[in-house]
Amino acid sequence: MDFPPFRPPSEAFSYLIRVVRGCNWNKCLFCSMYKTIKFEQRQKEEILRDIDEIPKYFPRSRSAFLGDSNPLIHKDIVEIVRYLKNKRPEVERITAYARIKTIANMPEEKLENLKSAGLTRLHMGLESGDDEVLSLVQKGINAEDAIKAGKKAGKYFELTYYVITGLGGSERSERHAVNTAKVINEAKPTFVRVRNLTITNPVMENLIKPLKAEEQLEELRKLIEGIKVETYFTTDHVSNYLFTEQGAFFTGVHGRIPEEKDEMLQLIDDTLETIKALKKSGVRIFTSNDLFRLGLITL
Repeated sequence: MDFPPFRPPSEAFSYLIRVVRGCNWNKCLFCSMYKTIKFEQRQKEEILRDIDEIPKYFPRSRSAFLGDSNPLIHKDIVEIVRYLKNKRPEVERITAYARIKTIANMPEEKLENLKSAGLTRLHMGLESGDDEVLSLVQKGINAEDAIKAGKKAGKYFELTYYVITGLGGSERSERHAVNTAKVINEAKPTFVRVRNLTITNPVMENLIKPLKAEEQLEELRKLIEGIKVETYFTTDHVSNYLFTEQGAFFTGVHGRIPEEKDEMLQLIDDTLETIKALKKSGVRIFTSNDLFRLGLITL
């Protein structure tokens, strides 16, 4: 069985089915996920055999995840999803990574066919709603693409948009947060999941200045503040954590917007006050970038 090397945290207990290998774009400067993998579509027969063999490798699950980065471009994807749904009737949720540009350009008839076959949720990397930031990191999309893709996908599926705080560096922090919130307000994703930029390559080191702990929280606050539509917002990744030498003292915010927005903003404000107090007493604060440089975390 050929397992996807990466999957979202929310798919931790899903059946993992590899439809394609690698990423067909693979030019984003911030990403190191598929750099050593040549992109290819797996043979349909191999994929269907993997679906047949799911009970050998996984405990019973009600969800399945299709990898790698953009499996919806597979020429047989509708047949694959339908086969999975029919073969594993216990599966209630079938999800996949999808590239924004792919969805923006995909005929709605195909999206409707995928929904009918059993696909229920898409995970898409927005990263930023600011065109300058998107161009800087070679994302290959613009804000208009993201809005178009979000509106289309939302007609048929639950939609997760991933956002990277810190992607514009300290010099573009405010516009990155403000314009990302604007795209979210237009696209109306079901979920917004945040990862703080953790620089893992020299190119990004030379491109932007990473955020300090306070700046990371201030950007996160501005992003949440700017979101006006209903969505579930979560920072469900270690890159969002803040640490002292004793361990993590901030592990993110999670909640529904607008219902829990004020609580999230208050937690961020309280954490900013905590940072002031810690620094005043001489305690060093670590971000994910600090821990990565020290070799204490890997991403």
